Amino acid sequence: MTAAKPPTRSEVRIALGLAATLLFAVVLLTAALGGVRRSDFTGYYMGGLIIRQGNAPRLYDLGEQARIQRQLFNREDLLINPHPPYEALWFAALARLSYVKAYVLWGAINVLLWLLFQYLLRHHTPIPRNSYHYFWLCSLFVPLWIALMQGQTTVLLLVLFSLTFVCIKRAQDFRAGVFLGLGLFKFPIVLPFAFICFLRSKWRLMAGFAAAASLLGVLSVIAVGPAGVQSYVNLLVDIVKHPDNPAYSNMRAWEKMPTIKSFFATLLTGRLAPIHISVLATAVSASLVLFAAWGWRQGERYRGGNSLGLMFAAALAVSEVTTPHLYTHDLTLMLLAVLLVIGSPQWLVESSQRMVLIAAIVILYTPPVYLLLLRWQAMSILAPVLVAFALAAISLARKAEPPLT
Repeated sequence: MTAAKPPTRSEVRIALGLAATLLFAVVLLTAALGGVRRSDFTGYYMGGLIIRQGNAPRLYDLGEQARIQRQLFNREDLLINPHPPYEALWFAALARLSYVKAYVLWGAINVLLWLLFQYLLRHHTPIPRNSYHYFWLCSLFVPLWIALMQGQTTVLLLVLFSLTFVCIKRAQDFRAGVFLGLGLFKFPIVLPFAFICFLRSKWRLMAGFAAAASLLGVLSVIAVGPAGVQSYVNLLVDIVKHPDNPAYSNMRAWEKMPTIKSFFATLLTGRLAPIHISVLATAVSASLVLFAAWGWRQGERYRGGNSLGLMFAAALAVSEVTTPHLYTHDLTLMLLAVLLVIGSPQWLVESSQRMVLIAAIVILYTPPVYLLLLRWQAMSILAPVLVAFALAAISLARKAEPPLT
């Protein structure tokens, strides 16, 4: 039998255009069916609208947030906005439009970001070689579709992590740190990854990270003023101190989060005291972060940097599973981890680690898994899958090459 003829450049462009059109059609369908008014985009638009109305210092006033939501969406259940102040600046521009139009425009921007993500990663992930197969991998990932329908910012974070990887591979650590720091609008996910880099003594990267964080801090003060920033800090502290407050109900949906903390809370609630569960989850999470940092440092002792993709993927998976809050759409970042793993040289060699990774990837790519776990409110079951993915990637990275002598 002859090998299949590779697709031409024009065929690849057509396929990519069709995939992008299909993703945007999901956004339009969500808007047409009215699901947009129950989406996470509500919080982003609400923040932008408060800024536009000149009430920036009250951005984190729950009474003001409730008033806006009743005014726009006639909803009584408060969807609080716990996002950093500077984020409201770019959504203030979208708030010039009506809510539905702003949602559709943001959906179009997300699709363009998805195209940019593919462009950034294709050169660094030559496997699969067939472009059609590559598009399938990038398109048929359920968390990505959820992120698009929810109007989330996760696709932007996916691009920023991709830029971080590309810069690290080019030995541009300061620039990598800047891109990583720009992702602090989802700081619970970014900070574990940054701490792994800190433990690896990547000081130029951390300098770039600090520079970006400082810039975002200044923008936050510009956006809402010192009083608004203090209000934001008070809100975060209150969420931590009083998680049982009904206003924070969407922040404590443990059964919907594939994290270590959620997994232990689901498994051990009623058997151990909450404080003991928290201590156990913290200890396991800290151990995973330390192990990922140690594994990455060990990987840097090998020639050629062949372990970079695997270790970046492992650190990303660890950052996801150890964060306090991780919603289904945030698993979109695992798309980057999957591409880096299957694009690594070690992927071509049969091994037990490869079998574990294949099993984890199959689970993460299977739509019924998400449908059933969301229906059963048991997303925490995915936490061991992410842990297995990370540990297998670290172990596979150590097979890269013999250490330097």
